[in-house]
Amino acid sequence: MYAFLNKYGQALAFGIGVLVVAIFLISIFSADAAVFDTLQGDNRSYETDIFNFGMYASIGLIIVAFAAALLFGIVQFASSPKESIKGLIGLVVLGIIVFIGYSTANGNIAAETPEIQKAIEKFTTSQETTFSGGNLKFISGAILAALIMIVLSILSLVVFGIRGIFK
Repeated sequence: MYAFLNKYGQALAFGIGVLVVAIFLISIFSADAAVFDTLQGDNRSYETDIFNFGMYASIGLIIVAFAAALLFGIVQFASSPKESIKGLIGLVVLGIIVFIGYSTANGNIAAETPEIQKAIEKFTTSQETTFSGGNLKFISGAILAALIMIVLSILSLVVFGIRGIFK
């Protein structure tokens, strides 16, 4: 299995990704014009199933990737625990970043901008659900953690790029 994935893994993943994107785009562009009319203008309707395949495929691929990463991580750790320390340190740092994002996020819906309050109101009425301050804090914290990781990745690219010039 390792030899197969080592030889064909990237091509297989790329092919699956292209296939999923192609099916998703075909399902969107083959929809009736009436569906697109409900997605535009001031009286937007958020009740459409045009994006369902893309959402389900994304969720499915995320579950498969998570399971594979977990399985291969456990196998790697079991085979060489001393070499896995860097990975564990990375997971701890990632957990700290997520904790910082969640801790600093705002959970008060009333304190948000009118645009966000309007989006929350549209979401709750179209989905017939409630949106609590905890939901807002979780989403805001995840976005903040993602932004922190983007900034850290750009900084590391710059630092290691400059370091590579002088090596």
